[in-house]
Amino acid sequence: MKRLLSIVIILLSACTNHEKDNQIIITGKITGEIPEKIEYTLPVDNINYFGFKNSVIPDSLGNFKIELPIEKASFIEFFNVYDSYGVIIAEPGMTYSVYINTEEKDNRFYVESKNHQGQNLFNQISKNSILRGSGHFQPEGDKHLKDSIPSRIKEDIKKKIDNDITNFTELLNSNLISEEFYKLVSTDITCYYAGAQSSVALANYVYNKAGRTISLNKEEYETLWKESFETYPISNPDLTRSTWFFFYIQSFLGYKNLVEDYNYDNTNETVKQEKTHTDVINIAKKYLTDKQLEYYYAAYLYDKAIYKNYEKELITLFDQFKEEYPSSKYTNFVESEIIPIIAFHKKQNETLNENIHFVENAENINTLKDAIKNLNTNKVYVDVWATWCSPCKDEFKYNKELYELLKTKNITMLYLSVDKDNKHEAWQDMIKYYELEGYHIRINEEFYDELRDIRGRDNNFYIPWHFTTDGEGKIIDMNASGPSDILKLEKQLSS
Repeated sequence: MKRLLSIVIILLSACTNHEKDNQIIITGKITGEIPEKIEYTLPVDNINYFGFKNSVIPDSLGNFKIELPIEKASFIEFFNVYDSYGVIIAEPGMTYSVYINTEEKDNRFYVESKNHQGQNLFNQISKNSILRGSGHFQPEGDKHLKDSIPSRIKEDIKKKIDNDITNFTELLNSNLISEEFYKLVSTDITCYYAGAQSSVALANYVYNKAGRTISLNKEEYETLWKESFETYPISNPDLTRSTWFFFYIQSFLGYKNLVEDYNYDNTNETVKQEKTHTDVINIAKKYLTDKQLEYYYAAYLYDKAIYKNYEKELITLFDQFKEEYPSSKYTNFVESEIIPIIAFHKKQNETLNENIHFVENAENINTLKDAIKNLNTNKVYVDVWATWCSPCKDEFKYNKELYELLKTKNITMLYLSVDKDNKHEAWQDMIKYYELEGYHIRINEEFYDELRDIRGRDNNFYIPWHFTTDGEGKIIDMNASGPSDILKLEKQLSS
C-alpha cells in the first residue's frame, strides 16, 4: 500500500512539474487610453484563431498579467474588439513583458523576451494575422492578376517567402531566436504566401465564370491552384499553428469543390449554386480528418455566427458538432455566439413592441421627401442599415440611450433598410429582435438611387449612415453620429 501511495505521489509530482515547465507568464503594461479589457487568443491544441479567446482586465495603471500552459510554440494575439495590438510567439516555460500603446497607429506593440528581436520584427509585418493588415490572402494575390505566366507567379511567390524568412534566418544563425520560434514564423509566412498563390487562381476562376479571362486560362489557373496545395499540403501538421490556417483550409476546400469535384462530375449543377452552411461542413468532412476537421468545423460556425444573421441552420450544425465532439475544447467559444441566435428565434414568438411602426405602402415611396412628410414631424434622425451589416447591428446596443435622447429633443426615429426583396422576412425579424423603435421602410431601387445622389456619387455608400432632416426632408446634418457616440450626437442635435 505504501509503495502504491509512493508511485501515485511521484506521478502527481511529475504532472505538476510538467505543467510548470509548460506554463508561460505574460506581464503587460498599457499606455494611452486603457480599455476595459484586453482580449487574447488561446492556443487551443496550439492553434491560433481570433474567436477562441480569453480576456484580462487591466488595473487602473494599465498593468495586467496572464498565465497559461502551452505544449508547443504558438501564436497569442492581443486585441480589443477585433482591433489587434500585436502577437507573441510563445514558447513553453518562457516569460514575456508586453508594452501596448493604444494611442499609436504604428509600432504600438513591443515585447521583451529571450526572442525579443524576432518578436518585434514579426510584429512589423502588417500581414501577420487575420486581425491585422488586410485580413485575407486576396490583396497579396491581386498583385499577380496581370501576370499570364504561371511559372513566374510561382517563382515570385517563392521569392517573397524566402525574402520574408531571410531576416529570421539571420537571427537564428546569431542565436537570437530559438529553433522553435524560427520554425513557427517560417511556417506562418509560407502559409500566407501559399494562400496568396491559391487566391490568384480563385480570382481567375471567378472572372472565367463571369465570361472574362484576365490572365490565365482554365487549365492554367486550375493547375496553379492544385500546385498550391501540392507544394504546401494541408496535411502538414505544422500549418495548423499558422495564423492563416483557417483561410488556407477555406481555399483548399474551395479548390476541391469547385475544381476537382466539378471536373469529375461536371453534370452536377449544384456546384454552381450558393452553398448552405451544411453543404460547406459536408465538404469539410469529405476532405479533412481528426483535429483539422474538429477545428475547422468549430471555427466555421463561430465565423458565420458573429455576422449576426441568426440562421437557424447554425443551431442545428452546432448541436451536431456537440454530438460528434462531446469533449471538444472549442464548444464553449462557439456556444457563446450560438446563444444569441437561439434567443433571436425565441424573440419572434413575442408580441411586437408597440413603438415599432412599419410605414404603409412603403414600396411606393421613392424619395426621402415623401418618406419624411408621412411622419408629420419637425425633425427626423435617420439610420440607414441592412440585415447583413454587422457594424449596423453593433450600433443597436446603444439604442436605449438614443431613444431617451430623441425623446427629450422631440425628434422622430426613421430606419431605412437597403435590404433586397429576398431579405424582407429577415428584415422584419431583426427589427423585432433588436426592438428598433420608430418608423421603418425597406427602400426600393429608386429611393436607393436618390440616397446615393444625396450622399454624393463620388463617395462610397457605406453603412451604417446616420443623418438628420427637417420635417420636409431637407438635410440638416449629412453625417450625424451614431448612438455609440451618444455625447457627440447630443451636441450635434443641440446645435
